Amino acid sequence: MQHYEIRFLRTDQCTDTVIEVMHLSDHAAIRAAKKIAEARPFEVWRDLDCIYGGAIGSGPPPASPRPEA
Repeated sequence: MQHYEIRFLRTDQCTDTVIEVMHLSDHAAIRAAKKIAEARPFEVWRDLDCIYGGAIGSGPPPASPRPEA
């Protein structure tokens, strides 16, 4: 069993609620988070690694290509 954090996010992508759970695998933790979250955005963390980021638009924007000279 591994420890996970499920972080439910607000519409501004800031953390609203955090729960700590134990699951057998990453897949089981993500599946459980999806059931609990329903339509809310969420992230699943194992230690310091975010293994699932369900927030649309989370993270830095993609780099734009440089124009050719």
